Amino acid sequence: MAHKDDQLTRVAFGVSEATDADRADALRLLEADTDLHAEWIAGLAVNSAAPEEVLRRVFTIDPLPDAQYWLAYRKLSPEMAMAAVAHPDPRVREILARNPHLPPNALAVLAEDPDPKVRRVAVGMALEYGVELPTEVTVRLATGPEARLRFFAAAGLPGLPDETLLSLTEDPDPRVRAAAIYSGSWPRLRPEVRAAVEADPDPQVRQAVERATHVEVPLPTTVEDFLAEADERRRRDAALTAPVDTALAALLAAHEDSWLRDGAARNPHVPTALALALAADPEPSVRLAVSLRADVTEEQRTAIDYTVPVGRHPVPAWVEERFGDPDALREIAASSHILLRRGVTCAPELPADVIARLAADDDYCVRLMLCENDHAPHELLVEMFADWNGLSWGMLAYRSNFVRPGLARFADDPNHRLRYAALFDPQAEPELVEGLSHDTEGMVRCRAAADPRLPGPRLIELLGGGGMPRTAAANPALPAELMHQLLDVAGVVR
Repeated sequence: MAHKDDQLTRVAFGVSEATDADRADALRLLEADTDLHAEWIAGLAVNSAAPEEVLRRVFTIDPLPDAQYWLAYRKLSPEMAMAAVAHPDPRVREILARNPHLPPNALAVLAEDPDPKVRRVAVGMALEYGVELPTEVTVRLATGPEARLRFFAAAGLPGLPDETLLSLTEDPDPRVRAAAIYSGSWPRLRPEVRAAVEADPDPQVRQAVERATHVEVPLPTTVEDFLAEADERRRRDAALTAPVDTALAALLAAHEDSWLRDGAARNPHVPTALALALAADPEPSVRLAVSLRADVTEEQRTAIDYTVPVGRHPVPAWVEERFGDPDALREIAASSHILLRRGVTCAPELPADVIARLAADDDYCVRLMLCENDHAPHELLVEMFADWNGLSWGMLAYRSNFVRPGLARFADDPNHRLRYAALFDPQAEPELVEGLSHDTEGMVRCRAAADPRLPGPRLIELLGGGGMPRTAAANPALPAELMHQLLDVAGVVR
């Protein structure tokens, strides 16, 4: 008996009326489709409702289909993580070690994996993400034969006892010695160890000692000290942030180096009058810097001929300092300067009237940046979701005000993004979800296939080769017994 791809699963799993012979025929065809098995397995592996018994079966499969596309980010329960670290393929364990959500006990196992690459990745991740491994594991790593792992331990691996860390300043590998020497460890070293590392023949170690013992000299604040400063980086830092006196401020504001004038325009210690003298500077970045000062009035700000370059700009520090002041936020949100209004959108809390003002702002980026926080009203989020073409437009659907009853009205909208949004309506009926599972746009079909409200017969149909088998297998509404049946058909031992 011949079956269409999307009907095989309906027949095989008892959704469609069929004879025993037809059902056996459909099962034989499914059992022969190894590509389909791989899609099911990859979907079950990320199914949030899959019971541990199902996931344990998944982690016995070798090779594990497309592990690199899901295992490196999926959140695993502690029990499942421990099952995963026992996978026979070191490449799978290496991918797992890169998962930032991996529980510490599983990462500790991988830190002592038989495969050196797995060990290095696991210990590197523990260092990068500050995962505290068991003390006995960190000690074994710090005293073991692998210099790379001892280096990670010396570089600040959480959980390492203090005495073990200090002992690494005497390690045979100079990279390890250098990593163990820093301002925090230096005062605790024994005098004879300090003497030894100060005389160390390796330049890496001597440089580490120099950094550990370095005392930062204050930036110049007077003309005399500024002219005596030979380090160009420190001269520019002084212009930008140092509490310069009036004479040095005047020198910087009139300097031929536009970098220094730019720094003076941004430096809050430069008197307002001197900064305003730069409002007509020939360098556009200098004029823009003046226009963003906190001590410039709105009238003075609008009189400056500044240009805002395309792209994102940092929030001015003084705006950020006022994030907790509702009245200040209201004043800044009413500014003529779009960078100030954009900066306000980043405040953790905004008064309702400020949100309304920013949501109606003439500047597209102000409205867009408001959407990047959880302040944005539902209507603005939907508008931007339908219109914005930035790479992260899809994330707008996960803002707290996006999901609302009423989105189902877009189910027949010509804009496929709005049809996609209809599936975020918490009151959408199963019939709507099923209808959108037949949509012409793949992203809409995929969202519908993953929706737990999708009627069972359609979900089973989508498990077939003509549907979306991986997405359907990841649908949390899939019954556990059917998950086991899929693995049975794929030949995975119970």
